[in-house]
Amino acid sequence: MDREEVRQNGLENLILLVLGADARKCSVLHLEKEVFVLWNFHPSIDSFVRFIRHYHGPFSKEIQETIHKPMFLDDCWRYHPPAEGDDLSSGYVTLTEQGRRRYQEVVAKIPPGHELHSLMSAMKMVRTLYDKLSPKELLLLIYDTYPEYIEKSSVFDRIDRERKGLAREMLQKGAIDSERYETLLKE
Repeated sequence: MDREEVRQNGLENLILLVLGADARKCSVLHLEKEVFVLWNFHPSIDSFVRFIRHYHGPFSKEIQETIHKPMFLDDCWRYHPPAEGDDLSSGYVTLTEQGRRRYQEVVAKIPPGHELHSLMSAMKMVRTLYDKLSPKELLLLIYDTYPEYIEKSSVFDRIDRERKGLAREMLQKGAIDSERYETLLKE
């Protein structure tokens, strides 16, 4: 495999691991933002994906293209378009039966003590926490944590106007604590 093929294969396996960390369907927005959060804390991911400032915050062209046209893990996930009027989720992705089997195979091949175990624990934690959030709630957290990604956002003003209600919903869901709630209200 050449360098680009290795990179693409790595990205597809990263997507597979994130999707496999939780059996629920995942919006493309959630998948992209969850990979972004992991990307910020796990430097090893940096070689597979890039993010730029975009209309809905951090954006990865590679993730968007790979969701629709994987090169190596064909038939491991399905893309489902967003419902009419849904302008935030970018659609949904679910693992197929083949994808679940492939996920188990990949996990079984990871040697004990390998750094991927900590990355997979982080994936499960991120999916468990962020999948509870609506797209607006997730974007509010992303914009608050990474304000440089507000720059080109086409939805920030709308989300910012709903800040108080979104923060209250996240607090009620147990997705944030009272300290984080207070910091979200200060903006």
